Amino acid sequence: MKHFLAIFLLFPLFSWSQSQFVLQDKPFTPIIDTNRAILEFVEDQIRGKGYTLQEKMFFYHIQSVRSDPKKFHKEIVEPFLKEFPEAVGTESRSLKEDLLAARDLSRLYFNPQLRDIALEHATDLAQEGIISHIDSKGRTFQQRIRIGGFTKCAAENIYTGKNDGLLAVLMLLLDIGLPSAGHRKNILNPSFTQMSLSIRPSLKSQSVYLVQIFGCR
Repeated sequence: MKHFLAIFLLFPLFSWSQSQFVLQDKPFTPIIDTNRAILEFVEDQIRGKGYTLQEKMFFYHIQSVRSDPKKFHKEIVEPFLKEFPEAVGTESRSLKEDLLAARDLSRLYFNPQLRDIALEHATDLAQEGIISHIDSKGRTFQQRIRIGGFTKCAAENIYTGKNDGLLAVLMLLLDIGLPSAGHRKNILNPSFTQMSLSIRPSLKSQSVYLVQIFGCR
């Protein structure tokens, strides 16, 4: 199944790029222990927000990789690469280097403004059947977040492919086809303290569109 990624980073400067990668269409279910502390944090953050199971799992695994990058590589990334050898390459080697060198990061708190912005854009992409940081009204990411009332530094990751929260996290971390590894840098960026996301089913295929937005306080 094809998986597409798009990144938009907004600090004082901005840039964006895309990549695509074909992965075997089979499940990936690593045998790992659930981190109860992280799970409780996630459940507290998203309680009453209408998140689906896969949105919840995406939120959980983003927290997991930030809280202990080395453990995430050993328990998640290494088994994934054994199961999907087609993902082994320059990007997987650089991901290993980055995760083993990364320090433990703070948790990302749910932000309702970013949730609304992510939901609106994911819905728009799913209806249009495209992957872009510019919506069907021609509004850029900077314009969308400002209209949504968020004025601090922010970044946006976009993924489309299988509706699997963990798989989406892995594809964003691997950043296959993107030498800049921008999605990975967003996920491991210590400046970000807030995050929201939305996953919407495509109206034109069996894929989903996931929009993840980070923010600073």
